[in-house]
Amino acid sequence: MSPVAGLDVSGGDIAYTEALVARPPSGVTYTTYPDAMAEGSLIERGRRPKHGRLGALDGAILTARTVEVGLRKAGVLFREPFRYLTMDPDAFDLVHSHVFPVRQVTSRVPMVTSSGFPLPVLYRDRMGWSDRRAAVAARGERMASRVTGTEMPWLPPRHAALSMVQSEHYRNLLLSQGAASDRVVVRPLGIDGAPGTPRTGPPRTIGFISTLFEEKGGPVALDAVRAVRSVHPEVTMVVAGVGARPDVDLQGGAVTWLGPVPRAELLASVLPSIDILVHPTPCDSGPPYVILEALQQGIPVVTTDLSWIDEGLTGPGVRRVPATTATMAEALGELMDPETYVTASRAAIELWSERYSMEVLAEEIGEVYRSALAVAR
Repeated sequence: MSPVAGLDVSGGDIAYTEALVARPPSGVTYTTYPDAMAEGSLIERGRRPKHGRLGALDGAILTARTVEVGLRKAGVLFREPFRYLTMDPDAFDLVHSHVFPVRQVTSRVPMVTSSGFPLPVLYRDRMGWSDRRAAVAARGERMASRVTGTEMPWLPPRHAALSMVQSEHYRNLLLSQGAASDRVVVRPLGIDGAPGTPRTGPPRTIGFISTLFEEKGGPVALDAVRAVRSVHPEVTMVVAGVGARPDVDLQGGAVTWLGPVPRAELLASVLPSIDILVHPTPCDSGPPYVILEALQQGIPVVTTDLSWIDEGLTGPGVRRVPATTATMAEALGELMDPETYVTASRAAIELWSERYSMEVLAEEIGEVYRSALAVAR
């Protein structure tokens, strides 16, 4: 149970699903939820059948879903709907529910949940909800989850055997909310593939890659590169992923605006063309995928010191500083030194290989699955 392309909102959660399916832990076979529904081993409850009558149980669930949808449209709850599901215990040993709130109906397949950060943080920091509005919705979600028995991945595990989170900060929050220490583990994101070749420099091109220019700190990135160019006028910038080009620029046409770029093209041609990635995001979690993709190719990264970003994302290959023009420009300026840059590029690849490659991470997730099955027994 994890977001998939074509059915769910695009973003890092879909990349997470694709990374898991492409490189499962040893002994694990994944079935995505659309495939399970198509083969009949997973049934979504509370839907009107195309033929025949709606049973009493599904009728009650449909009523609950109707009320829930109304509350979500009114902004009393967050937008992510509860999923009422019946799973075939003969088809699955375990269900991994990533970010989806799940209520099992007439089935009790052992469950592991995972998420990057709590929904109130997402809605407050990225979607602009006020603290009060986010707090009201969070209280409503907690109440609704208790009434319906729905497992919420961003709350302490109740029905789930174990919960995976993407930072120690997140784990500590769940522990402070009453989660047992042996039921919450840190497992970051990962990407598959082979490591790149360390860069030799000197660095000349700084890249900003995101489909969300404002939300991921694009204006700060531009200002920081502008400051770097006052000392290193040879430096240029590449901005990829942005749909509508913002009404800003660097002096002398030093920024190249690529617009939306397919991921395959991004990996094959855009990333190899940049020397440093700048990612001054004010709202993110775990290790953002664009950062992992840069590290894999030996591209040093300057990003923010957000508490929700995995604490392991650090070292010579990653500079984590406050998301201000001055601090970003200073960190970028340090990487302009040729010797510093070569060391940082080598460290970037080492960090990815040791912590964020799927070869390593898949087996760590497999350990969580085995532990969850042991708990369920």
